[in-house]
Amino acid sequence: MVKASGFIISFIALAAAYSCASAPSSGSLDGDTGTAGGMAGGALVAGLLLDSKEARRVPARKPRAMLAIASPRVLGKAIGMGVLEEKGYPTWRLSRSEALSDVVKVRIGFSARLPEGGVERQSGMLSIPAPSGGGRRELSWIVFLKGSEHHRDKVPSRRGANESALMDAAAALGYAVWAPDYAGMGDAEGAQEYCVPESMAASALDGLAAARAYLADRGDEYAESGRLYIIGYSQGGIATMASLKAATGGDIPIPGLRIVAAYPLGAPLDLMPGIPFLADDGVTVERPDFAVLLAIGWSRAYPSSIKLDEILSERAIERVVPLFDGTRDTDELLWKLSKALGRKAGEVRDIDLYAPAYRTAIAEDPSSSAFFSAQEKARLDRWAPPQGLRLVLAAAPSDELVPFETSARAYEWIKAEDAEADVSLVRLESQSHGLAAVEGLLYALIDLDTIEGGEGL
Repeated sequence: MVKASGFIISFIALAAAYSCASAPSSGSLDGDTGTAGGMAGGALVAGLLLDSKEARRVPARKPRAMLAIASPRVLGKAIGMGVLEEKGYPTWRLSRSEALSDVVKVRIGFSARLPEGGVERQSGMLSIPAPSGGGRRELSWIVFLKGSEHHRDKVPSRRGANESALMDAAAALGYAVWAPDYAGMGDAEGAQEYCVPESMAASALDGLAAARAYLADRGDEYAESGRLYIIGYSQGGIATMASLKAATGGDIPIPGLRIVAAYPLGAPLDLMPGIPFLADDGVTVERPDFAVLLAIGWSRAYPSSIKLDEILSERAIERVVPLFDGTRDTDELLWKLSKALGRKAGEVRDIDLYAPAYRTAIAEDPSSSAFFSAQEKARLDRWAPPQGLRLVLAAAPSDELVPFETSARAYEWIKAEDAEADVSLVRLESQSHGLAAVEGLLYALIDLDTIEGGEGL
């Protein structure tokens, strides 16, 4: 949920210098770019491939260069390496670096269902290994879910996601990688539906249906293995667990695919990051940008029950909410937000942001707040996945934004519900939320790639 550290940005920017189950058909495309059919009673339905366009081709030497840069000696200067070394990262990196493919990146437009009803056009990026020229390539799927971002164009479909280099590496290893932008980002209009599990799961899985349709139209070049992995860090970790729940519970079917493993990493699964503890004299809100974005997003997703003016102060609605138009990055947004409230950066308080009645409700009877109750009901640290599915929770004990205990509580709850559940809790070693993103995502990529190599299938 935090902007990546300077090292991660530099690392990724440098790295970026470089028969099976059948998919459900979502209509036909005319060439590489087109509009799919699919109207039900005159209305657009969810999961349609609306259009596609090949964005670019990434030569194999670029993800190979990324893995070269990510040597234990270099990477170990910024992130903890003990967990990765125990996982076999040094050997894995060397053995897999020579087996990489060029990557074809395809921008996908699709229809996604919305919690507030109806569907909307959304966007995302499909990354696949280039055709081999020697017959069909059998691909397993990875749904790769991005972390928090304020700027609507810093998303996978626009080449701006912080995780893009790792997405490219996964595709170069031989996977079909689907990465949605989420509601309110990329092509989608309106406000972000920030950290709304129902919304993020729809972006992930309705978009996956559209990406599968694109792949199915190229049946002479590709086939599906039928296996699916879901991975994400921070906000992407919430989206991972939400997608897992929606798919396994049948809310959003994924016919022909079996989820093998899921990786909710560094994720605030209790879904309460926007509810500060309210002392009598008020408290400083550590990330007021996220607090406001949560209120905006949840009130958009559930307009009949969650009202923005029942959460935020009049001053915040008048001066701060207009800043969240998707055109500002984190630093600019935090500076302008603080200035709009007459505070210095880092000194915004709950009394600046929240309506008096909301503060009273949270202090005296949280359940009386529709916003609080909706987040409480949607918590994902109190849900156990079905048996036969590998779940890896990972977080850093030193994480300054998302407490490690959040993942630990989820692990303990799942094991209490099902002692035989295939769930593990990995203690990442990196010293910040941002740095742990690289460590956690690399761990997940090694783990799923090891499974694909034959273990456990």
